[in-house]
Formats: sequence, C-alpha cells, structure tokens
Amino acid sequence: MSENNKQKKVNNKNQNTDSLKNTNQNSDTKVKKANANGKVEKSEVKAKASSKGKKKKKSSIEQVLAPNNIRKGLKHSAGFTGSLLINVLIVFCIIKVFSYAFNFTYSVFGDVCKSPGDTNYVVVEIPADATILEIGQALVDGEIIEDKYVFFAKVKVKGYGDRIKPGKFGLSASMNYDEILEIICDLDSDEEEE
Repeated sequence: MSENNKQKKVNNKNQNTDSLKNTNQNSDTKVKKANANGKVEKSEVKAKASSKGKKKKKSSIEQVLAPNNIRKGLKHSAGFTGSLLINVLIVFCIIKVFSYAFNFTYSVFGDVCKSPGDTNYVVVEIPADATILEIGQALVDGEIIEDKYVFFAKVKVKGYGDRIKPGKFGLSASMNYDEILEIICDLDSDEEEE
C-alpha cells in the first residue's frame, strides 16, 4: 500500500504541476517537478504570451498618424519653416542693403541726374545760415535731386561745404550733381587765385 500511496502522490504532484503550467502561461515561473523517484526538481518554464496580453504591432501608416508623431512632425516642420523664413528674410535684407549701397555710391561718384530730358527750371532759394542737409532738402522739395544724403556726400567728397553761396538759383532736374554744385558754389574765386 505504501507503493500505491507513493504512486498516487506522484500522480497528484504531476497533475498539480500541469495545472500550474496552465495557469502561469503569461509569466516566467518556477515549477516543481517530481521525477519517478519522488525527488522534486526546480525548472524554469518560459511562458507563452496569450493573444489577449499581446499588443498588435502598428502599421507604418498608423505609426505616422499617431497623435504624438503628428505633433512631433508639426513641430519639426514648423521649426524648419521658421528657420527657412528667417534665412529668406536675411538674404532679402542683405540684397536690399547691397542694392542701396551700390545705388548710393553710384549716385555720389557717377554722372547722375533726376530727369535727363527735363527742360523746366525751378528757382531754389538757399539761406545764408543753411546746412548742407537743409540745402539738399530744398533741392529735393524743388524736385531737382532725389536724395539729400547723396547731395551731402557729394559736397563732402568734393570739399565744397564752405563754398556754397546763399541766394536764389535757377536749377533743372536734368542737371547732375556736379552741374548743380558749379552753380550754387563759389568756384570762380578759387580758379582766379590759381
């Protein structure tokens, strides 16, 4: 009878082991097994994931359209668009500054007039205590020149700042800066001294 009891105990242990295996399929567990001699052995059983616990892999479209990925994509594209806009503005500003500098320099050192074919003369009055910029503004107001700062630079480059005469002068928009300066400056006294 002792052998029958031993056999029943082994069978009960095997049944317990099988039921433990079934209940712990989703996790790694240690299971005690009894061999034919009645000794208990420890072994690790790898659990198989059930279909309920397993997450579905998302397709690449689902991954792209996930809310977090859309936010990241929008942030990335907004950053790219912002930096592109800043770069375009910087290039635009550089081009505008270069263009203005070129036109200003050409006007100072070139033979430039406002309206080459204009034959109308305008009387411009220059007061005795007027500065170069005030005289330039009077010429701009009379539509003889386009830019008072070009006039100022031209006077400074030529060195005519102290030679401008006060009075009324008939000037035309077809005159260049050198011709205007010859009329409004006292250049004859300098030529007579030489």
